[in-house]
Amino acid sequence: MDSEKPERYLSVKEFGGVFGWSDDTIRRLIRRKVIRALILPQANPKKNTHRRIRIPESEVARFVRVHSNA
Repeated sequence: MDSEKPERYLSVKEFGGVFGWSDDTIRRLIRRKVIRALILPQANPKKNTHRRIRIPESEVARFVRVHSNA
C-alpha cells in the first residue's frame, strides 16, 4: 500500500508569496513556460478574468534548483 500524500497545489498568489513576486510576474513566467503550471478550465470563458492556475508544490523546489546561482 502506497502511503504517499497527494501533491499540494499552490495558487499564483501563494507561489508569488514564496519569492516575493507579484501575481502578474508569476503569470508572465507561466506564459513563457519558465514555471510549470496546471491551467484549469474557466467557469465562464466570456468574462474577462484571469485563468484559474495551480502550481504543483514540487515546482517551487525545481524552480529554485534550476534558477539558483549556487
